Amino acid sequence: MPKPFDLLASVSEFAREAGLALNDPALVESFLTSAKPRLQAALADSTLLHGSRAERLFESTVLSLGQFRLLKTEDAGRVHSVEKCRAPDFRVVLDDGEQWLVEVKNVRCEDPSNQRTTMSPAYLASLEAYSRAVGSPLRIAIYWSRWALWTIISPDTFRRRDGGLSVRMMEALVVNEFMRLGEVSIATRPPLRLLLRADPEKPRTVDAAGKARFVIGSVQIFSGDVELIDPRDRRLAEILFFYGEWPAEGPFAVMQRDQLIGAEYVAEPPEPSNQGFDGIGWASRIFSRYFATRTIEGDAVIQLRADAVPEWFAPLADWPFGESKLPLWLGRIEPSPEALKAARMSPDQVPRGKLKRRR
Repeated sequence: MPKPFDLLASVSEFAREAGLALNDPALVESFLTSAKPRLQAALADSTLLHGSRAERLFESTVLSLGQFRLLKTEDAGRVHSVEKCRAPDFRVVLDDGEQWLVEVKNVRCEDPSNQRTTMSPAYLASLEAYSRAVGSPLRIAIYWSRWALWTIISPDTFRRRDGGLSVRMMEALVVNEFMRLGEVSIATRPPLRLLLRADPEKPRTVDAAGKARFVIGSVQIFSGDVELIDPRDRRLAEILFFYGEWPAEGPFAVMQRDQLIGAEYVAEPPEPSNQGFDGIGWASRIFSRYFATRTIEGDAVIQLRADAVPEWFAPLADWPFGESKLPLWLGRIEPSPEALKAARMSPDQVPRGKLKRRR
């Protein structure tokens, strides 16, 4: 069990303020009595809970995308500075060695079509003071929770005349730098099929009302009519099936010569493009859905953390397209210099980024 350094630091600070020695028998009870109302207030503060959850979501998403050298919590511990400053949430060292300081912001506006956020001049100035002191550029990671979308932006692009920041979601998407951390759009050929195959050694029946009864003997997953056998293909297909953007319908009975074979679920896009493949989601959005199933219940935050899954998306960087039986198209969208310039000049205009697709 790891030693409770954070807890000890909190107790030590409380003891100093209360004038109690660390070996005073009354310290523990006094600390618990003092902490209880503050803890209750924190657990009742939905803004604090959702903001803290977004920080942990960012951390787990970056770990799961797997395209970085180092990721560290930056705002832990004391900061002593000659200039008033605030440590951003994270430090990340990218694959190419560049370092970012990243402040995470959770945004949820009532109108889904009008998502925007601001940052006060004083708050932004304190982050940038820290950034200057340590010599690493600042980035703002914004989680647009209504859309489960991440954007990473430079504050310079959206700085107001008063020194604050103002940005809308569609503007942020134009200059989004999240792809440098491994963000990728995923497309495949529909449909994806999940077959719960009946155990042929056990009773399997369909009654007059069409209700099937059987014992599951095995689970198979298909891309179209092709069964995916390779563990790598199966794992990615299951991730896309359960957490991708295609709705799944079923169960449908699968019959063969009046014999019940099993039950099938089918996931496919609501409006297929008929181009041979369809997008099933951005990697970060797929992970966000997984994360939500473990941290959200209704509108309530029930946990702040969920396990990262680097085995999900890190393999996409070296995906064996020629060997895989799962048809896959990966898109990486970069902000172009023209888009950056247009975002600074005309906030109402949303230029297109550059699309790179690997087959």
